[in-house]
Amino acid sequence: MERQRGGVKTLIINADDLGYTEGINAGIARCFQEGLVRSATLMATGEAFENAVQTAKKNRGLGLGVHLVLTEMKPLAGESDIPGLIDENGCLPPTPIDLLGRLLSGRLARESLWKELNLQVSRVLDAGFVPTHLDSHKHVHLLPQVLEVVLEICARYSIRWIRYPFESLGLRKMLSRVDPEHRGVLVKQYAESLPTGSLRGWFKRKVARAGVRTPDHFFGLVLTGIWNEAAAAYVMETLPPGVSEWMVHPGYCDGVLVSRSTRLKEQREREKNIVCASFLKKIAERKGVRLSPFGG
Repeated sequence: MERQRGGVKTLIINADDLGYTEGINAGIARCFQEGLVRSATLMATGEAFENAVQTAKKNRGLGLGVHLVLTEMKPLAGESDIPGLIDENGCLPPTPIDLLGRLLSGRLARESLWKELNLQVSRVLDAGFVPTHLDSHKHVHLLPQVLEVVLEICARYSIRWIRYPFESLGLRKMLSRVDPEHRGVLVKQYAESLPTGSLRGWFKRKVARAGVRTPDHFFGLVLTGIWNEAAAAYVMETLPPGVSEWMVHPGYCDGVLVSRSTRLKEQREREKNIVCASFLKKIAERKGVRLSPFGG
């Protein structure tokens, strides 16, 4: 998939968190079979990883990337192999801010990042998949120290695409399209995305120098957890020319997911239904939107 000019619109609808629970795996599979999802990212650290591998093998047309994890979950590497990256409970840092603090203080060596992320990508390769792209849980590849390691991994395994995690949606037009009870969440998530905007130019230059590609546009960050039909229709209706990635989190909200600490639970069912809805397919067809995995 090369850079596109003129009025051609290519859309990658990527489902994050494949491997987190079996219910999420089943939801992503349905969104590929019946909906508009053409790409997913696999969590090598996920407790449902093996089930995700079988799910992906049954849905071979689904583009598969790696959802790199450096927060919240248990790592693949042992504590002695990644000093500074594991807390007293044997887990990765709880938040991206905590991860950044460890990097800036010198408590976390670059070598630890490399070992853990390399193990995660290697596990996906060993399962029989060639990753189409890389993205990251909580978008931690925005951190300069993490991005350097991610780009080295791209070079090592000839991975040609990574996520461009800078929101393309503005606030004003979305306020009237989200549900009224979610407007506060929209404003909060939009405000939280603003500080990273200063990194756009640096990120593009860094990635381009490494010979890695990104989509031109990215949707889904400020609407995480609050998608509805009106917002989804607006994104599809107004999709700009070029290559766009739309991040979604579909799944079935079963008992396993309810027991997890993630805030995305019932909303995953809603996103699953939206991505599979006929109205969205009709808009894509009317607007001439080409659906594709990364590199497709």
